[in-house]
Amino acid sequence: MRIGVVSKWFNRGQPVVGRQTRSALDQLGHQTFVLARPKKERGPRPGALNRDDVWDQPRVTEASEYEIRGDEYERWVVENRIEAVFCDQNYQFAELASLRARGVATIGRFVWEHFTADHVAGARDAYEVVFSLTRAEQQRYHELGLETPYIPWGCHPELLAIAEQRGPRTADRATVTYVFPGGFLGHRKPLEPVLEAFMGTDDPRLRLLVKAQVERRHLRPAERAARRDSRIVLDVGDKPTAEHLREVASCDVCLSPARWEGLGLPLYEAIAFGMPSITNDAPPMNEAVRDGVNGVLVASHPSGTARSGIPALEPDPSALRAAIERLGNDDERTRLAAGAVEVRDTERRWEDTVRGFGELLERVA
Repeated sequence: MRIGVVSKWFNRGQPVVGRQTRSALDQLGHQTFVLARPKKERGPRPGALNRDDVWDQPRVTEASEYEIRGDEYERWVVENRIEAVFCDQNYQFAELASLRARGVATIGRFVWEHFTADHVAGARDAYEVVFSLTRAEQQRYHELGLETPYIPWGCHPELLAIAEQRGPRTADRATVTYVFPGGFLGHRKPLEPVLEAFMGTDDPRLRLLVKAQVERRHLRPAERAARRDSRIVLDVGDKPTAEHLREVASCDVCLSPARWEGLGLPLYEAIAFGMPSITNDAPPMNEAVRDGVNGVLVASHPSGTARSGIPALEPDPSALRAAIERLGNDDERTRLAAGAVEVRDTERRWEDTVRGFGELLERVA
């Protein structure tokens, strides 16, 4: 088939899902085309759209604006003879319903922290099928009256290549580095509880690497913490994908609690790298990380809600501190790292993700 993928196209979590979805469709033997949505004209990196590094791919059409006009969608579909379109977080229901009326199979996915009951009718009109990448979002949509087939998200080959370069993990490290993948440091990322928990530990071997893609003014709490505790290191700014992933893979523990999560790509990176994780005992984080198997799940308490009404969960700093100290133990960290490898090679295989997309296409075909 000739398949279109509508996605943001720059270095951030949601576009990474779009890019990796495209690669799964390519693996199935389809010819794919991207309609790249530039970043909205607000927030960090307004108008962002990358064409270098891993984003330098053939058959990518740059949309004129984030909210793509109906005629622009139709021209892209006609010029490329597109038979099916995949979307992620695309609420342009009228425009997509128009494509569907032309005979294009429209397929979509949403993150549960944004999708509400008010979106159900529009999604039914716009999409032939909506699918889920976590059981949590699938269950929520079922409660809203929308049935969504589940595709398990696995560890992408680009991550496995980095893991192979790194080789097996060794215990008895002179330093033990915990990486906090802060990204754009939105409210979803509980930076201050993580800093409080880490600074409550006293093991001189421990290091905290705070990675973020924001202006330094957003990192003031981390900068203040780093001045008080020399074990805290900040790494700010975008880097080439392979370089960034190698740096993450060189760490020992993924420290990635979240007030809520859509998919949680850093947790899958950790699984691919054979790295134990620390995160909340809440969905969907506890779908990727199983307590005592490939990481440690910590308690959290309600603290408001996300946009869709799902609870925002604040991780407990004392529980975080205990988990950090637990993984400072070489034997425990090594055991959970082996568990991450087992999870990677069984329930989080990329082949299962590719097969899931194939079954989804068979359903609409």
